[in-house]
Amino acid sequence: MNPYVAAAGLVLVVGLMFMLPLLPALVELRRKSDALPLSVIQQNAGEIRHFANSFRTYIQILEPILQRCVNSGSAETGMLPDGEEYVVLGRNDEPMVRTLADGDAIHPVLMIAGVDLFVPPEATFSKDIYAGGQFEGGEKNSYRAILGEHDVHLGTASIVLRWIHAVGVFTAGLGCKLHGRISSDLLIRLRADCVFLRMNAPRIEIGHAAGNEDATAGVSSAPSGTGSEKSPRLLHDGDFEVLAGQVIHSNIVIRGNLHIQSGARVCGSVKSVKNMVLEDGVSVEGSLISARKMRIGPHCAIHGPVIAERELVIADGTQCGTLEYPTTVSAPQIDVEEGVIVFGTLWARERGQVVARP
Repeated sequence: MNPYVAAAGLVLVVGLMFMLPLLPALVELRRKSDALPLSVIQQNAGEIRHFANSFRTYIQILEPILQRCVNSGSAETGMLPDGEEYVVLGRNDEPMVRTLADGDAIHPVLMIAGVDLFVPPEATFSKDIYAGGQFEGGEKNSYRAILGEHDVHLGTASIVLRWIHAVGVFTAGLGCKLHGRISSDLLIRLRADCVFLRMNAPRIEIGHAAGNEDATAGVSSAPSGTGSEKSPRLLHDGDFEVLAGQVIHSNIVIRGNLHIQSGARVCGSVKSVKNMVLEDGVSVEGSLISARKMRIGPHCAIHGPVIAERELVIADGTQCGTLEYPTTVSAPQIDVEEGVIVFGTLWARERGQVVARP
């Protein structure tokens, strides 16, 4: 064989071997089939009630059975088309509920109740629960998910693994661990030592919170930045301090640490590149944003969103948002004292804790 032909063949084979990994990229460069954005299902993207709505749709097939059981005061068991076992309760059947929640046993069965439902303490429910009436849970229970058409109350030291939605009022006793999404169409109320992640309701009360009637005094009825005119801005390099009782009619952007003293009022939004501290009685008409840690003192009034990139501490008596203009309070780590009220969303992306008043 001609050595030149052999050498050329070797170079060709080696070249093809080097080109093979690049073929998909070359084809994509010509066809551009991946130029469009990914198709993402948006149903679960931001709606906290997504799982509750899906569960309500899932059990619609049981409505005739549920109505029949409620009318007759009986109970029925069966299996859904996908193989899930269920029990439908048409009365508050305490013996049956105790059988389904006997001790520490795990009961893989959907519980669908058309009436008030009371579950005993120290029980584990590994399947979703539907309560057509009031739901009252015993102490130290573990739940996967609950959908309540009226009020839902969890006993002390209970655990939620996925989600709860209450059409009425949701309350959690001392030391509950709410690992999933908690939502209510009316009110969420948490006691001390509760752990939470994401909550949404028209009103969220931490502990025995009372409305702070003076908190929004002097604050405009609409959030800052809703007008057509651009608000003035105070920009400062380095640390900055707002004096006690001072009123600032502009947005504030600080490239350092920010300290707002007692009774100060900001008629705009506030942002700091480093840490932010608000003393007692501070009023902010717009949003609060800190790229590091944020501490909000007692009896403050924040009208807009509150976002901290690292940690957030909120002292008692503080109010975030209003019933007319709900807002979002978010940080990876949140410690919130009893006495705080949030209108809208309270979202601890890693861990939230209810702290008892000192």
